[in-house]
Amino acid sequence: MHKLRKGVIGFLLIGGLFSHASAEGLTATGDVIASVNDATTVGEAVRQITTTLERQGFDIVLVVDHAAGAASVGLELAPTQVILARPPRFLERRLLRRNATVGLDLPLKILVFEVDGEIQLRFNSIGYLIERHDIALRDFLLHLLDSVTEQFGGRQSGIVTVASLGSIEDTVEGLRAAISANPAFRIPLVLDFNADRNARKRPFPVLIVFGNPNAGTPLMQVDQRIGIDLPQKFLVWQDKQGGVNISYNSPQFLADRYNVQGQDARLEAIANVLRRFALVGAGKDPNGE
Repeated sequence: MHKLRKGVIGFLLIGGLFSHASAEGLTATGDVIASVNDATTVGEAVRQITTTLERQGFDIVLVVDHAAGAASVGLELAPTQVILARPPRFLERRLLRRNATVGLDLPLKILVFEVDGEIQLRFNSIGYLIERHDIALRDFLLHLLDSVTEQFGGRQSGIVTVASLGSIEDTVEGLRAAISANPAFRIPLVLDFNADRNARKRPFPVLIVFGNPNAGTPLMQVDQRIGIDLPQKFLVWQDKQGGVNISYNSPQFLADRYNVQGQDARLEAIANVLRRFALVGAGKDPNGE
């Protein structure tokens, strides 16, 4: 588990990376991949990882077995599971204060999957979170590097945002109702980041995790790596002006990230469903503009 421990320790450096970031964290692909050498199955690796994370102060809020989800709808998928782990609260809050949309990538996710008999794990680098959510960097040299790269074009975050007409609470309930009305979808987790927090401050987001194995499995059959961003998520958050918003990941962005080819019609259908759910949750006409 030595490679695993190295990766987990990297998670615990999140707080320091904002003031002492290194080039190692800013990977081109935005992910870190390691092998779990002494695990013989994905399930065993997941148990080892969750035990290690819990010992280091993480809360395991959900483990999604993508292969079991596929089997439940009559599809096949190689062993693939994703762990959702909340970091220590002071680290989580630091990230959320910088940019609420980082909640789309929280809890931190670890994908464990089998490829050609080898058990691999994958998680997003801190550099990916910094770039995707435009988190301000305090290090002068990193600011300089950031400005140099931005001259060649802005970031592509892949985040779709819809303004809501209701409160955070009403929007969350609207989204849950819209999703639950479709029996093909499941909601395994609703996470309110505001628990045990001073209510007088601007609220943290609420995350809704939901999915449909019929929609996601074919994408993972092309490339299991996309499973780190599945199930899909809605993030309900309040901006500095007090407006409430719904944000979610663009299916096409995720497919491009993992070079998933030949799924254009499916991706468009998923995008249309997500847009409809978001508009209903926002209190808007899903058939309007």
